[in-house]
Amino acid sequence: MSPDTLVIEEAGPCDAVALARLINLAYRVEDFFKAADRTSLDEVRELLERETFLVAREADGSIVGCVRVAAEPPEGHFGMLAVDPEAQGTGLGWRLVAAAEARARRAGCSRMSLEVASPRAELPAYYARLGYRVTGAKPWPAEALHELKAPAHFIVMSKSLGDDPAEERDG
Repeated sequence: MSPDTLVIEEAGPCDAVALARLINLAYRVEDFFKAADRTSLDEVRELLERETFLVAREADGSIVGCVRVAAEPPEGHFGMLAVDPEAQGTGLGWRLVAAAEARARRAGCSRMSLEVASPRAELPAYYARLGYRVTGAKPWPAEALHELKAPAHFIVMSKSLGDDPAEERDG
């Protein structure tokens, strides 16, 4: 797998199973604080009806990365950034974020936001390298507290879409 040969495109309903599998595989790193899968097939299908998933697809059609994007001007939002563990560290996550930002810009958004789980201490620094700054916090949803093995909340990060370090990095 070479990230340069991947095509980033919009997912379709037929990709729901592959998306759920990839997201849950990539989010296994959260098992230290969370006792449940990141998503379900039903959730992915519901999200595909109202939001967009961008996928990184290999020539054989397999999906090795994805990001969920919602664009409601003036602000866009992305989440569920997932890269197959074998493709992590290749810059694919940065490319997917850049694609999500470009999608939001085209939809008329001037800001982009995301939320990261507080126990994932490495993520704020990762997104800071892409120009995101911490702008707040949100509690873990009450209906999902039973999934937690340890206390957690969400760190909200955002940036102006006038800044674009992700695209600059990919050159």
